[in-house]
Amino acid sequence: MRGLPDSGETGAREPLPGSGPPPRGPGPEELRRLALYACLTAAGIRPLGADLRAIEVLSALDDVTHAAVRRWISGTS
Repeated sequence: MRGLPDSGETGAREPLPGSGPPPRGPGPEELRRLALYACLTAAGIRPLGADLRAIEVLSALDDVTHAAVRRWISGTS
């Protein structure tokens, strides 16, 4: 059986197909995009199709700027 030693092998195993490193979670930009969607939704704002590019650009901003944008949308200090 592939991946398991047989009587003639020394115990060395071939890696199983697709057994690379575990998948990573979302990156920082994706997390900012999700946070922006959550903020807009909580504020009762439904992004339109044309807004997707703006959300993409805003999500590429640094964390401090992104936090300020979310604060402005939510109306909190």
